[in-house]
Amino acid sequence: MKVERVDAGQGLADPWGQAWSALPATTVALNPVDYEAQPNRYIRAAWKDRPYGQTVEARVAAASDGDRLYIRVEWPDDPRPNAEFQDAASAIFPMNGTGALATMGDPEKPLALWFWEDGRPSPLRLVSRGPGVFRKDDGSELSARGACNNGAWGVVFAGPEAVAGKGKVGVAIWNGSNEERGGLAAVSQDWLQLETAEE
Repeated sequence: MKVERVDAGQGLADPWGQAWSALPATTVALNPVDYEAQPNRYIRAAWKDRPYGQTVEARVAAASDGDRLYIRVEWPDDPRPNAEFQDAASAIFPMNGTGALATMGDPEKPLALWFWEDGRPSPLRLVSRGPGVFRKDDGSELSARGACNNGAWGVVFAGPEAVAGKGKVGVAIWNGSNEERGGLAAVSQDWLQLETAEE
């Protein structure tokens, strides 16, 4: 997936802004995070016969203004109302060059998540070492903005462009109306290769 070079003044932070309509997007297939890898005994019992991670695909686009990397994720909203849990999404990057998306990382190959949740005032940077095994990290350089439009969510994540040097990005979606949280998500089946304009 090409990281398009765009002028910083063109409103990349707006998930439904005109700047994104002119940029190509890639459709990404999503699967539920591996049930067998769920470390929490309660989660495994409560969700044994209950489907989760039902968001089957998302559209992803990437851009840079020369300083910050912008990742836009779009997916259809579940029309059922949310209750205790809210819709959420992450852009995912390998910390050591690779890692298992199906399990959201592992102890040897953790993943970095730029995490947005509807209603949360600012995004989080999480280090994931498996389903639901998250640690908060310094997310002060991150920003994220999400909005629902015509039955679809659009979220734009922004952070240091140096992350693109890792060369890969994945995504995860949590459907709040299905009470998805922690390791109960839909995640990319494969990494998307990030190709910067200099390549």
